[in-house]
Amino acid sequence: MSLRKKMLISSLMPVLLLALIVVVIANTAVRSTLIDRVQSSLEGTAVATLAAYDQNSGDYIQAKNGDIWKGSYNISQSEELLDTIKERSGMEVTFFYGDQRIMTSAVDKNGERILGSPAGEKIVDEVLKKGNTYFTDKVSIDGTLYYGLYEPVYQSGNDTPVGMVFAGTNRAETLKGITRIIAMLAGTIVLLMLGCVAVIVPVTNSISKRLKRNITNVQAVANGKLDVAIDRKDLKQKDETGDLTRAVQSLQEGLRNIMGGIRENAEHLLSASNALDQTAGQTYENMNNVQLTVEDITNNATSQAKDTQDASANINHMGELIIGASREADFLSGCADSMHESSDQAAETIRDLKECSSEVENVVEMIAELTRQTNDSAAHIKDASDFISEIADQTNLLALNASIEAARAGEAGKGFAVVASEIQTLAEQSNNASSSIDGTVNELIGNSERVVQAMEHMQEVITRQRTHIDTTADTVDHVMEEIQSSIQGIHRVEKQAKELEAARGEIVQIIQNLSEIAENNVASMEETTAAVTELHDEFETVETAADKLRQMADSLTLNVESFGDSKI
Repeated sequence: MSLRKKMLISSLMPVLLLALIVVVIANTAVRSTLIDRVQSSLEGTAVATLAAYDQNSGDYIQAKNGDIWKGSYNISQSEELLDTIKERSGMEVTFFYGDQRIMTSAVDKNGERILGSPAGEKIVDEVLKKGNTYFTDKVSIDGTLYYGLYEPVYQSGNDTPVGMVFAGTNRAETLKGITRIIAMLAGTIVLLMLGCVAVIVPVTNSISKRLKRNITNVQAVANGKLDVAIDRKDLKQKDETGDLTRAVQSLQEGLRNIMGGIRENAEHLLSASNALDQTAGQTYENMNNVQLTVEDITNNATSQAKDTQDASANINHMGELIIGASREADFLSGCADSMHESSDQAAETIRDLKECSSEVENVVEMIAELTRQTNDSAAHIKDASDFISEIADQTNLLALNASIEAARAGEAGKGFAVVASEIQTLAEQSNNASSSIDGTVNELIGNSERVVQAMEHMQEVITRQRTHIDTTADTVDHVMEEIQSSIQGIHRVEKQAKELEAARGEIVQIIQNLSEIAENNVASMEETTAAVTELHDEFETVETAADKLRQMADSLTLNVESFGDSKI
């Protein structure tokens, strides 16, 4: 339904409802008033008829022929009286004796008076039995409905009704007045409605046209035509349609400003989204490179931790060898003490050589045996020293590799580089100590060989012992000096072995610290890898969001371009 029809119906509906209310009220009120007046008129006519009969003295009696008398007046023959009352009042009048019609002014279709028929039970009950005046709107006389009123008739000095007087008027004729009044009201209402239509239709047409023009303008603005012309007459209207037109004009101007700003911002947004997309892509690629680099560093740190563990195992093995060498040095020290004692005994034996040459031979043999044992121990010391030198060289190589890996790790490997430098220094010290041990052992071996030669010489000249006792004494003194030198060398080897054991302990502690640092570096690199992976995923999300932002910017630019035909 169009707005014009709605306005027309809304305007006419109150008038129509008012008309219906007036008709209903008029019908009800007029009908009620009319019936009250009819009842009063009927009651007056019935009372007047009864008074006309009561002016005759005497009682109501019924003659043998059935006529009803009032004193000397024959009611059954009172046609003239009732016709006169009907003529003057326009109402039908009937006299009942008991419940029987005795005389009436009402006639049937044939012109015969309607007599002899009984009254209804309701009438008999209300009037004859209860003595009430009874009014009804549904009395049927020869098929025609009447308004009727029944008035009881009493004998003089008696309270029991002996009959009743009826007065009635045609119902249809009575209601014609109400119909005429309602018809007049209906006509007046129709004229009023036509007048309203004549006034409302032009107004609604004008409002509808203005609204249609505004709707057309709004649709044009919605389609991007922001330069559509607004009717000046509509702008001058002082009613709601004028307000609407002015609002459309304000909307048009506001949209021009908004679309101009949106277009400019859309261009900036598109440029920024492209830059963000490019930056996100480049950052995503850099994060891939960073992730690969971190993985390489993690692998190197893991390898470094493994190498450190291997170095620790080698150092522990070297420590075991050093402990063995220290035990051998202790054993050599004991042997040196024994040699010293034997040397003393040899000196005493030489002094007593003249007295006991056989004892000298035994002592010489014992010295030869001890010398061979010393030579063997020196050979063992040389082997241990060579092994220590190899360990020192391998430690130096591991320290060099650790320095290289620390340099690759950059800032995170500075602490590891310091430890590697300390390990390299200890390795050099161990190598120097091993070289010193080699020199001492070589010297000891040389001394031992000379002692053997001396012993062999002593065995050769033992037979000339007695004649060369002085020479033997000098040789023994020389042997004593060599033995003392050997003892000093053995003590130096023992001291250096102890220093090497202490250095080995420090190296073990450093290697353990390096192992812990390497493990911590591996854990840190794993955390860094996880963080880089998470950051990589986040930048992937940023790249996706940047791509969506660029698509939104493109869409916004296209939407703004749909307003391109208008002057913004």
